[in-house]
Amino acid sequence: MTRTSAFERLKGFYPLTIVIAGLALSLHASPALSAGNCLQDEYSLTATQKLTCTANDVKVAKVINIRDLDGTPLTSCNSGSTFSFIADFLVQTSSKSSRSNIGLYFATASGQSNALKGQCSDNVIPAAPYTCPGGTATCQTSNYDELDPSPDNCGDSSSSDPTVCLDASGGVVSCPAPAGGSTLMGTQIVTIEVNDFSCTAPAGTNQLVLPNCTSWQVPGSTTLCEAAPNFYPYPFDANNLPEAIPGSPSKCNCSTIPLGITVQSPSISVTKNCSTSKGSGTLPNPSCSMDDPGGTVTYTVDVSNTSNFGSITLDQICDNAYGDIATASGFTPACGAGGIGTKTGTTCSVPQTITAGSDYSCTFTASQGEGAPVTDIATANGIGQDGTTRFSGSSNSVIVSVNEAASTATITKSLSSTKAGCATVRYGVDVANTSSADEDLTLSAFNDTFFGSITTVHGAVLGTTCGVAGNAGLGSLNALPGAGALPASLPVGGSDYTCQFDAQFCGPLVNVPDGKGNMCSGIENVDKVTATMTSDETGVVVTQTANTLTVDECISGSSSTTIP
Repeated sequence: MTRTSAFERLKGFYPLTIVIAGLALSLHASPALSAGNCLQDEYSLTATQKLTCTANDVKVAKVINIRDLDGTPLTSCNSGSTFSFIADFLVQTSSKSSRSNIGLYFATASGQSNALKGQCSDNVIPAAPYTCPGGTATCQTSNYDELDPSPDNCGDSSSSDPTVCLDASGGVVSCPAPAGGSTLMGTQIVTIEVNDFSCTAPAGTNQLVLPNCTSWQVPGSTTLCEAAPNFYPYPFDANNLPEAIPGSPSKCNCSTIPLGITVQSPSISVTKNCSTSKGSGTLPNPSCSMDDPGGTVTYTVDVSNTSNFGSITLDQICDNAYGDIATASGFTPACGAGGIGTKTGTTCSVPQTITAGSDYSCTFTASQGEGAPVTDIATANGIGQDGTTRFSGSSNSVIVSVNEAASTATITKSLSSTKAGCATVRYGVDVANTSSADEDLTLSAFNDTFFGSITTVHGAVLGTTCGVAGNAGLGSLNALPGAGALPASLPVGGSDYTCQFDAQFCGPLVNVPDGKGNMCSGIENVDKVTATMTSDETGVVVTQTANTLTVDECISGSSSTTIP
């Protein structure tokens, strides 16, 4: 098999004069290119083509058993920090032919979406086990292949590499794989230490991923690839040209695989409540009140650490009505002014470290007078476990109002003097035929000199049985039977026509007898009732005798009423 250096490979592709010029250009440009050590960066030191990486012969299929340099399982990191880790990379070959000088590139910088350009951990499959730089683990491969002549010692691979079986948790187990596990044929487990990896998750996630590329050469046309023991770093030849590079622009594979490391996403939940002498509000929308003219309201602010893991530091509590409640020294920006009032006291103190799943609760007090209700929210600010990533959260709103004092009035009525009065009187009427001979009379109507007709309800006549047939009188006398419909016959020696009516009269107060031999202040009414009657003898005039009735009513009274 023919072995060539990187320079000699270029000679095989181009005429010598072009190669020299191209090499000179490459070497002249190398300081800029060497700023990155990912796959395209290093390939560009030996060739001008842009890599296509369309082949799928060799790839990093999975990364498992990620641990800290001290061997502790590594499942989380602080956002924005850098860290080192050791992991087992499952390098899988699908090609039936062997592949030589496998290069492994892992992107390490923040925001790097691939391992073609930028900062990478570049590696080869080591020829022998060695103690990882961290000093606690062995970096090695589970199945070292070397298909190229000595002194080449960059590990090779083929589809005849062993089959690796994993359980559902990613642990290596004996094949066949159990339910939920996976089977990877033609696979080497390569243990590598990766340093200065950025704890930066892709936007919208909190899980780290590993952009990576693999490269290979075809046996028979390989570049000598010799890594120095005992750490087998990524090899460069005497001309400072990389050796574990793709044999052609297609002979590489790039992908992104999950790392299984969670980045802390600092987050909080903030609630706010109120209490006054009249009671406390009820979450989630608490409201409180106090009586006029107002007084002290106590607000309770509770900040819960709802981060996916790890502690947070609470550095500030602000209120949009009362401004700064508590701010740690040096923390910026300051709270807004608030603008409604100032707190009168507080138990809130910052900074406060809040562990995952725990909370911090404190109170502040404020004076509130009558006027418009105060509606306000609290905002909590701070920094995540990494000491860099900020968080902020706002509470529910709280409404506190001052009730108006109860309005009352008292009205007292007294009797200064009685100027006039009214009385409702029930009158009786009796009509008798007092003719001396056989003169029958017909009664057809009544008239009262004060109240007018007494056969209907009208004006001051409130009720009557006069001129009413049937079992019910009219108005206020509807419970009494009527005396009979008019006209009514009054025969000599026959029964009288008797009826009643209720009537009301009013008048100024005068001295009237009280019926007990004394005089009183009262009202008086004088009237009489006449009837319309005809005789059964033609031309005979009916002479009526009707008395005049005087009614005296004494008037007195007093009253007082309180209206709330």
